[in-house]
Amino acid sequence: MSVPANAPAETPNFLEIYGRFKELTPGQKAELRRVDEPEELTLKPALYRLFPGIPPRSQYLRIAFFLPWIEHLPGAANLATQFGSGKGKIAEARIFQVARAHAPNDLIQLRRLVIQVKPKVDWAEFGKILWYWGEPAKRKLVEDYYLAQYSPAKGDKK
Repeated sequence: MSVPANAPAETPNFLEIYGRFKELTPGQKAELRRVDEPEELTLKPALYRLFPGIPPRSQYLRIAFFLPWIEHLPGAANLATQFGSGKGKIAEARIFQVARAHAPNDLIQLRRLVIQVKPKVDWAEFGKILWYWGEPAKRKLVEDYYLAQYSPAKGDKK
């Protein structure tokens, strides 16, 4: 994934953030789960416990918006690959719905897909996607979805 020119010099340790999330109480985790859009997190005490001493910038809100719904699994297939295969296969129209939507609806739609599929991802990689979320990340989601379905190893599906 390419890093935008105006990006901060360093991304946080997403595995450390996931570890802090796992240490929250069930009630605090529920606070994060019960929001309808990322901006609502700014009024939840659990967000400030998850990111102590850090102002709630949009990147952190995106991470917290997905933490309750996605487990960590080292070396797991990327999210788009999981959307394109298995029992929870997602229709391509829904992938394009995410890619074409504007904030915050793009993240809300993506979270709905995540809730449906219940993926396990490598947070070290998935965290970067959320951190740099935007048009390039959406394009990569679409590309990875199709590459996983139509790879030469699986043969051409027509």
